[in-house]
Amino acid sequence: MAKLTKAEIKEHNIAVKLLEKDKLTFEEKLTVFEKWNEGALSVNSEAGAFFTPLDFANDFSLTLYSKAKTIDLCAGIGMLAFVAYHYRDCKDITCVELSPVYYEVGKKLLPEANWINASIFDFESFGYFKQSISNPPFGKIKTGINDNIKSKLKYIGAEFELITIEIASRIADYGSFIVPQGSTPFRYSGYPYFVDLREKSPGYNPNGQPVPNKVQKFINETGLDYQFNLGIDTSVYQSNWKGVSPICEVVCFDFSSTGD
Repeated sequence: MAKLTKAEIKEHNIAVKLLEKDKLTFEEKLTVFEKWNEGALSVNSEAGAFFTPLDFANDFSLTLYSKAKTIDLCAGIGMLAFVAYHYRDCKDITCVELSPVYYEVGKKLLPEANWINASIFDFESFGYFKQSISNPPFGKIKTGINDNIKSKLKYIGAEFELITIEIASRIADYGSFIVPQGSTPFRYSGYPYFVDLREKSPGYNPNGQPVPNKVQKFINETGLDYQFNLGIDTSVYQSNWKGVSPICEVVCFDFSSTGD
């Protein structure tokens, strides 16, 4: 369990009290999303589990197809699924979450979703979807992935957010993800202009920055093509996370155009 401040504990307890109710109003659910602290009951840093700030999630929803059959991988307590369901009318939605604690809270906040308490490595049993969404754990997380699953993936690296993207490509036509800026081939958040590290021409990569090795490795091994989002600067939400302050990017993929 992470060490929370007195103020964080007070905020978290407000959410806990609300969750004792049999049924929550829409506004009460938003309050839980804002105040429930993922570090209160577990060492979330070990699992890389940090929940998307609410305002960031609202902006993220703009990258999604409306009314699409959707799966949220590593759903946490369902923040991204919640905005997809309520703001993009994605009524056929599935949430996959490994933590039993997050799973139970999520079911209370978005009972309309099909909740699956499982690892994303069970992806072959999930079905097929129009789109996949995720704010996955970042970095080299201890996953417990077995040789059978490894043999089915093209990406052989250890970055969990990149593993999640490839798994999504196996079960969806489209994907939208929140990942660390260093796991993308472009720079936008916190920058004065968009920089595509894949482009060598002066207006796109004026400083000649290289594509990070781990990103080039992922592209080479999977053949998946990163797409820039509609212009979400995540740096404005940097202070809204709980326990961390990452610079992220929202990345999109058209999996339907990529041959397996």
